[in-house]
Amino acid sequence: MAVVQNRYYVITPPGLELICAGELARLGIPGSVSRGGVEFAGGLRELYLANLWLRSASRVLVRLGELKARDFPTLYKRLVRLPWGRFIKPGTHCEVRVTCHRSRLNHSGRIAETVQTAVAKALGESSAGTGAAQRIFLRLEDDCCQLSVDSSGELLHRRGYRQASVTAPLRENLAAGALLLLGYDGSRPLIDGMTGSGTFAIEAALIALNRAPGRARQFAFMHWPKYRQSLWEQLCLRAKAQENVPDELQIVAVDSNPLAIEAAQQNAKAAGVASLVSLRQQQMQELQPGPRRGLIICNPPYGERIGRTAALRSLYRSLGQLYLQEFSDWQGALVCPDAELSRATGIDFAPVAGFSNGGIRVSLLKKP
Repeated sequence: MAVVQNRYYVITPPGLELICAGELARLGIPGSVSRGGVEFAGGLRELYLANLWLRSASRVLVRLGELKARDFPTLYKRLVRLPWGRFIKPGTHCEVRVTCHRSRLNHSGRIAETVQTAVAKALGESSAGTGAAQRIFLRLEDDCCQLSVDSSGELLHRRGYRQASVTAPLRENLAAGALLLLGYDGSRPLIDGMTGSGTFAIEAALIALNRAPGRARQFAFMHWPKYRQSLWEQLCLRAKAQENVPDELQIVAVDSNPLAIEAAQQNAKAAGVASLVSLRQQQMQELQPGPRRGLIICNPPYGERIGRTAALRSLYRSLGQLYLQEFSDWQGALVCPDAELSRATGIDFAPVAGFSNGGIRVSLLKKP
Protein backbone atom coordinates (compact mmCIF):
# COMPACT_ATOMS: atom_id res chain seq x y z
CA MET A 1 0.00 0.00 0.00
CA ALA A 2 1.43 3.38 -1.01
CA VAL A 3 2.29 5.78 1.82
CA VAL A 4 0.33 9.03 1.62
CA GLN A 5 2.74 11.93 1.15
CA ASN A 6 1.80 15.27 2.67
CA ARG A 7 3.37 18.68 2.46
CA TYR A 8 4.46 19.97 5.86
CA TYR A 9 5.65 23.37 7.02
CA VAL A 10 7.68 23.95 10.17
CA ILE A 11 7.25 27.42 11.66
CA THR A 12 10.43 28.67 13.31
CA PRO A 13 11.46 31.94 14.92
CA PRO A 14 13.03 34.06 12.15
CA GLY A 15 16.77 33.50 12.29
CA LEU A 16 16.54 29.81 13.18
CA GLU A 17 15.39 28.46 9.79
CA LEU A 18 18.76 27.00 8.79
CA ILE A 19 19.21 25.41 12.21
CA CYS A 20 15.78 23.81 11.91
CA ALA A 21 16.59 22.54 8.41
CA GLY A 22 19.76 20.99 9.83
CA GLU A 23 17.74 19.27 12.56
CA LEU A 24 15.41 17.83 9.92
CA ALA A 25 18.38 16.67 7.83
CA ARG A 26 19.75 14.76 10.83
CA LEU A 27 16.39 12.98 10.99
CA GLY A 28 16.80 12.00 7.34
CA ILE A 29 14.21 14.55 6.18
CA PRO A 30 15.28 17.00 3.44
CA GLY A 31 13.70 20.44 3.77
CA SER A 32 13.39 23.66 1.81
CA VAL A 33 14.10 26.87 3.76
CA SER A 34 12.02 30.04 3.50
CA ARG A 35 11.71 33.07 5.77
CA GLY A 36 10.07 31.95 8.98
CA GLY A 37 10.12 28.22 8.34
CA VAL A 38 11.09 25.04 6.55
CA GLU A 39 8.94 22.99 4.17
CA PHE A 40 9.26 19.22 3.76
CA ALA A 41 7.27 16.24 2.46
CA GLY A 42 6.53 12.88 4.00
CA GLY A 43 4.08 10.58 5.70
CA LEU A 44 3.01 10.20 9.31
CA ARG A 45 6.44 8.95 10.35
CA GLU A 46 8.14 12.17 9.20
CA LEU A 47 5.43 14.29 10.87
CA TYR A 48 5.80 12.46 14.18
CA LEU A 49 9.61 12.66 14.04
CA ALA A 50 9.52 16.43 13.45
CA ASN A 51 7.26 17.04 16.46
CA LEU A 52 9.26 14.62 18.60
CA TRP A 53 12.76 15.90 17.86
CA LEU A 54 12.80 19.52 16.66
CA ARG A 55 14.31 21.82 19.28
CA SER A 56 14.23 25.13 17.38
CA ALA A 57 10.70 24.94 15.90
CA SER A 58 7.47 26.61 17.03
CA ARG A 59 4.92 24.30 15.37
CA VAL A 60 4.49 21.89 12.46
CA LEU A 61 1.64 22.44 9.98
CA VAL A 62 0.12 20.15 7.38
CA ARG A 63 -0.59 21.91 4.08
CA LEU A 64 -4.19 20.86 3.48
CA GLY A 65 -4.80 22.59 0.16
CA GLU A 66 -4.82 25.78 -1.90
CA LEU A 67 -7.72 27.45 -3.68
CA LYS A 68 -8.72 30.73 -5.25
CA ALA A 69 -11.79 32.71 -4.18
CA ARG A 70 -13.05 36.25 -4.64
CA ASP A 71 -16.44 35.84 -2.98
CA PHE A 72 -17.82 33.92 0.00
CA PRO A 73 -20.03 31.43 -1.94
CA THR A 74 -17.00 30.33 -3.99
CA LEU A 75 -14.84 30.15 -0.87
CA TYR A 76 -17.40 27.94 0.88
CA LYS A 77 -17.90 25.57 -2.06
CA ARG A 78 -14.16 25.02 -2.49
CA LEU A 79 -13.49 24.65 1.21
CA VAL A 80 -16.08 21.87 1.53
CA ARG A 81 -14.16 19.79 -1.04
CA LEU A 82 -10.92 19.69 0.98
CA PRO A 83 -10.06 16.41 2.79
CA TRP A 84 -10.93 17.60 6.30
CA GLY A 85 -11.86 14.08 7.43
CA ARG A 86 -8.22 12.97 7.29
CA PHE A 87 -7.29 15.34 10.11
CA ILE A 88 -10.43 16.28 12.04
CA LYS A 89 -12.91 14.02 13.82
CA PRO A 90 -16.62 14.91 13.88
CA GLY A 91 -17.38 16.88 17.03
CA THR A 92 -14.04 18.69 17.05
CA HIS A 93 -14.09 22.42 17.70
CA CYS A 94 -12.07 24.25 15.03
CA GLU A 95 -10.17 27.38 15.93
CA VAL A 96 -9.43 29.28 12.72
CA ARG A 97 -6.66 31.85 12.42
CA VAL A 98 -6.90 34.09 9.36
CA THR A 99 -4.45 36.48 7.68
CA CYS A 100 -5.42 38.51 4.59
CA HIS A 101 -3.31 40.55 2.18
CA ARG A 102 -4.37 42.24 -1.07
CA SER A 103 -7.57 40.18 -1.44
CA ARG A 104 -11.22 40.96 -2.10
CA LEU A 105 -12.16 38.87 0.91
CA ASN A 106 -10.73 40.72 3.90
CA HIS A 107 -13.22 40.24 6.74
CA SER A 108 -11.23 37.78 8.86
CA GLY A 109 -14.13 37.03 11.20
CA ARG A 110 -16.51 36.08 8.40
CA ILE A 111 -13.78 34.05 6.66
CA ALA A 112 -13.22 32.08 9.88
CA GLU A 113 -16.96 31.42 10.22
CA THR A 114 -17.07 30.24 6.60
CA VAL A 115 -14.25 27.78 7.28
CA GLN A 116 -16.00 26.42 10.38
CA THR A 117 -19.27 26.00 8.49
CA ALA A 118 -17.50 24.26 5.58
CA VAL A 119 -15.68 21.88 7.92
CA ALA A 120 -18.93 20.99 9.69
CA LYS A 121 -20.60 20.34 6.32
CA ALA A 122 -17.69 18.20 5.09
CA LEU A 123 -17.78 16.11 8.28
CA GLY A 124 -21.57 15.72 8.15
CA GLU A 125 -22.35 17.92 11.12
CA SER A 126 -24.73 20.79 11.65
CA SER A 127 -22.11 22.81 13.60
CA ALA A 128 -18.38 23.00 14.07
CA GLY A 129 -18.50 20.90 17.26
CA THR A 130 -17.37 21.46 20.83
CA GLY A 131 -14.69 18.78 21.37
CA ALA A 132 -10.92 19.19 21.66
CA ALA A 133 -9.79 22.26 19.72
CA GLN A 134 -8.03 21.88 16.37
CA ARG A 135 -6.25 24.93 14.94
CA ILE A 136 -6.64 25.72 11.26
CA PHE A 137 -4.51 28.40 9.59
CA LEU A 138 -5.83 30.24 6.54
CA ARG A 139 -3.62 32.63 4.61
CA LEU A 140 -5.29 34.69 1.88
CA GLU A 141 -3.03 36.65 -0.46
CA ASP A 142 -3.96 38.05 -3.90
CA ASP A 143 -7.23 36.04 -3.68
CA CYS A 144 -5.23 32.80 -3.32
CA CYS A 145 -6.08 30.87 -0.18
CA GLN A 146 -3.72 28.44 1.56
CA LEU A 147 -5.17 26.12 4.24
CA SER A 148 -3.02 24.43 6.90
CA VAL A 149 -3.84 22.19 9.85
CA ASP A 150 -1.75 22.42 13.03
CA SER A 151 -0.24 19.09 14.10
CA SER A 152 1.51 20.32 17.25
CA GLY A 153 -1.16 21.82 19.50
CA GLU A 154 0.76 23.60 22.24
CA LEU A 155 3.74 25.50 20.81
CA LEU A 156 6.76 23.23 20.59
CA HIS A 157 8.87 25.39 22.89
CA ARG A 158 6.53 24.37 25.72
CA ARG A 159 8.44 21.21 26.59
CA GLY A 160 6.53 20.77 29.83
CA TYR A 161 9.40 21.25 32.28
CA ARG A 162 8.97 24.96 33.08
CA GLN A 163 7.38 24.71 36.51
CA ALA A 164 8.66 28.08 37.71
CA SER A 165 10.06 31.21 36.11
CA VAL A 166 11.52 34.60 36.88
CA THR A 167 11.31 37.87 34.97
CA ALA A 168 11.47 37.62 31.14
CA PRO A 169 12.52 33.98 30.70
CA LEU A 170 14.06 32.96 27.39
CA ARG A 171 11.82 30.66 25.34
CA GLU A 172 13.05 27.08 25.19
CA ASN A 173 13.34 26.87 21.39
CA LEU A 174 15.29 30.15 21.29
CA ALA A 175 17.74 28.86 23.90
CA ALA A 176 18.15 25.55 22.07
CA GLY A 177 18.49 27.29 18.70
CA ALA A 178 21.15 29.64 20.08
CA LEU A 179 23.15 26.71 21.47
CA LEU A 180 22.93 24.83 18.18
CA LEU A 181 23.99 27.96 16.26
CA LEU A 182 27.09 28.11 18.48
CA GLY A 183 27.89 24.47 17.75
CA TYR A 184 27.18 23.19 21.24
CA ASP A 185 26.77 19.39 21.44
CA GLY A 186 27.67 18.54 25.05
CA SER A 187 31.28 17.59 24.35
CA ARG A 188 32.71 20.74 26.02
CA PRO A 189 31.90 22.64 29.23
CA LEU A 190 29.09 25.19 29.27
CA ILE A 191 28.60 28.00 31.77
CA ASP A 192 25.48 30.19 31.97
CA GLY A 193 26.44 33.30 33.92
CA MET A 194 22.90 34.64 34.48
CA THR A 195 20.71 31.58 34.38
CA GLY A 196 17.33 33.01 35.37
CA SER A 197 14.92 30.06 35.24
CA GLY A 198 17.64 27.76 33.88
CA THR A 199 16.61 27.52 30.24
CA PHE A 200 20.10 27.57 28.67
CA ALA A 201 21.41 24.98 31.12
CA ILE A 202 18.41 22.67 30.76
CA GLU A 203 18.35 22.86 26.96
CA ALA A 204 22.12 22.23 26.93
CA ALA A 205 21.59 19.11 29.03
CA LEU A 206 18.84 17.87 26.71
CA ILE A 207 21.12 18.42 23.70
CA ALA A 208 24.04 16.69 25.41
CA LEU A 209 21.85 13.71 26.33
CA ASN A 210 20.39 13.57 22.80
CA ARG A 211 16.99 13.52 24.50
CA ALA A 212 14.00 14.17 22.23
CA PRO A 213 12.30 17.33 23.59
CA GLY A 214 8.78 16.13 22.66
CA ARG A 215 8.94 12.67 24.16
CA ALA A 216 6.82 13.40 27.25
CA ARG A 217 4.14 15.72 25.85
CA GLN A 218 0.86 15.60 23.95
CA PHE A 219 0.28 16.76 20.36
CA ALA A 220 -2.74 17.75 18.28
CA PHE A 221 -2.12 14.88 15.82
CA MET A 222 -2.93 12.41 18.61
CA HIS A 223 -6.61 13.37 18.19
CA TRP A 224 -6.70 12.85 14.42
CA PRO A 225 -8.77 10.03 12.88
CA LYS A 226 -5.67 8.32 11.42
CA TYR A 227 -3.41 8.64 14.47
CA ARG A 228 -1.09 5.63 14.70
CA GLN A 229 -0.32 5.19 18.37
CA SER A 230 1.90 2.17 17.74
CA LEU A 231 4.10 4.18 15.37
CA TRP A 232 4.39 7.03 17.87
CA GLU A 233 5.30 4.65 20.70
CA GLN A 234 7.88 2.94 18.49
CA LEU A 235 9.54 6.28 17.66
CA CYS A 236 9.56 7.27 21.34
CA LEU A 237 11.18 3.97 22.36
CA ARG A 238 13.82 4.39 19.66
CA ALA A 239 14.46 7.95 20.84
CA LYS A 240 14.95 6.78 24.42
CA ALA A 241 17.40 4.11 23.25
CA GLN A 242 19.47 6.81 21.52
CA GLU A 243 20.02 8.80 24.72
CA ASN A 244 23.56 8.91 26.06
CA VAL A 245 25.39 10.83 28.79
CA PRO A 246 28.63 12.21 27.31
CA ASP A 247 31.92 11.65 29.11
CA GLU A 248 32.99 14.66 31.21
CA LEU A 249 29.67 16.48 30.77
CA GLN A 250 29.96 19.82 32.55
CA ILE A 251 27.07 22.31 32.69
CA VAL A 252 27.23 25.09 35.28
CA ALA A 253 24.59 27.77 35.78
CA VAL A 254 24.78 30.61 38.31
CA ASP A 255 22.62 33.55 39.30
CA SER A 256 22.88 36.14 42.06
CA ASN A 257 19.11 35.87 42.71
CA PRO A 258 18.21 32.98 45.06
CA LEU A 259 14.67 32.90 43.65
CA ALA A 260 16.09 32.33 40.17
CA ILE A 261 18.19 29.40 41.37
CA GLU A 262 15.16 27.93 43.14
CA ALA A 263 13.12 28.22 39.91
CA ALA A 264 15.95 26.72 37.85
CA GLN A 265 16.24 23.79 40.25
CA GLN A 266 12.50 23.07 39.97
CA ASN A 267 12.68 23.20 36.19
CA ALA A 268 15.80 21.03 35.95
CA LYS A 269 14.13 18.42 38.16
CA ALA A 270 10.97 18.49 36.02
CA ALA A 271 13.13 18.06 32.90
CA GLY A 272 14.91 15.08 34.44
CA VAL A 273 18.36 16.70 34.24
CA ALA A 274 18.88 17.93 37.81
CA SER A 275 21.78 15.51 38.35
CA LEU A 276 23.55 16.79 35.23
CA VAL A 277 23.38 20.53 35.88
CA SER A 278 25.28 22.35 38.62
CA LEU A 279 23.09 25.26 39.79
CA ARG A 280 24.35 27.68 42.40
CA GLN A 281 23.72 31.16 43.75
CA GLN A 282 26.78 33.18 42.82
CA GLN A 283 27.82 36.50 41.34
CA MET A 284 28.73 36.24 37.67
CA GLN A 285 31.97 38.12 38.36
CA GLU A 286 33.15 35.30 40.65
CA LEU A 287 33.12 32.65 37.90
CA GLN A 288 36.36 30.88 37.06
CA PRO A 289 37.01 28.58 34.08
CA GLY A 290 37.98 24.95 34.51
CA PRO A 291 40.89 23.20 32.78
CA ARG A 292 38.93 22.55 29.56
CA ARG A 293 37.83 25.33 27.24
CA GLY A 294 34.13 25.65 26.58
CA LEU A 295 31.22 28.04 25.99
CA ILE A 296 30.08 30.80 28.35
CA ILE A 297 26.71 32.31 27.52
CA CYS A 298 24.36 34.85 29.14
CA ASN A 299 20.91 36.29 28.67
CA PRO A 300 21.40 39.50 30.72
CA PRO A 301 18.62 42.02 31.50
CA TYR A 302 17.60 44.19 28.53
CA GLY A 303 16.55 47.28 30.46
CA GLU A 304 13.02 47.20 29.03
CA ARG A 305 11.46 47.15 32.52
CA ILE A 306 14.08 48.90 34.66
CA GLY A 307 15.43 51.29 32.02
CA ARG A 308 18.96 51.88 30.78
CA THR A 309 20.39 52.78 34.14
CA ALA A 310 24.03 53.24 35.05
CA ALA A 311 23.75 49.99 37.02
CA LEU A 312 22.68 48.10 33.89
CA ARG A 313 25.56 49.48 31.82
CA SER A 314 27.91 48.60 34.68
CA LEU A 315 26.57 45.04 34.58
CA TYR A 316 27.39 44.80 30.87
CA ARG A 317 30.89 46.20 31.51
CA SER A 318 31.43 43.51 34.14
CA LEU A 319 30.22 40.90 31.67
CA GLY A 320 32.73 42.15 29.09
CA GLN A 321 35.58 42.05 31.60
CA LEU A 322 34.68 38.48 32.54
CA TYR A 323 34.69 37.38 28.89
CA LEU A 324 37.95 39.21 28.06
CA GLN A 325 39.93 38.27 31.16
CA GLU A 326 38.98 35.05 32.98
CA PHE A 327 37.35 33.48 29.91
CA SER A 328 39.54 34.97 27.18
CA ASP A 329 40.18 31.59 25.51
CA TRP A 330 36.55 30.41 25.77
CA GLN A 331 33.81 30.88 23.22
CA GLY A 332 31.63 33.68 24.59
CA ALA A 333 28.09 34.62 23.59
CA LEU A 334 25.19 36.67 24.84
CA VAL A 335 21.62 37.59 23.91
CA CYS A 336 21.35 41.37 23.61
CA PRO A 337 18.67 43.79 22.31
CA ASP A 338 20.86 46.47 20.70
CA ALA A 339 24.32 47.81 19.92
CA GLU A 340 24.31 50.31 22.79
CA LEU A 341 24.32 47.60 25.44
CA SER A 342 26.70 45.31 23.57
CA ARG A 343 29.19 48.20 23.19
CA ALA A 344 29.08 48.67 26.97
CA THR A 345 30.87 45.31 27.28
CA GLY A 346 33.92 46.67 25.47
CA ILE A 347 33.79 43.69 23.07
CA ASP A 348 33.21 43.95 19.33
CA PHE A 349 30.69 41.11 19.24
CA ALA A 350 29.79 39.46 15.93
CA PRO A 351 26.07 38.92 15.23
CA VAL A 352 25.01 35.30 14.77
CA ALA A 353 21.21 35.61 14.45
CA GLY A 354 18.34 37.89 15.34
CA PHE A 355 14.97 36.90 16.76
CA SER A 356 12.17 38.10 19.02
CA ASN A 357 12.00 37.15 22.69
CA GLY A 358 8.87 38.21 24.55
CA GLY A 359 8.10 40.76 21.84
CA ILE A 360 11.58 42.32 22.08
CA ARG A 361 13.94 42.13 19.11
CA VAL A 362 17.23 40.67 20.28
CA SER A 363 20.42 39.33 18.72
CA LEU A 364 22.61 36.36 19.51
CA LEU A 365 26.15 37.75 19.59
CA LYS A 366 29.44 35.91 19.89
CA LYS A 367 32.88 37.04 20.98
CA PRO A 368 35.36 37.21 18.06
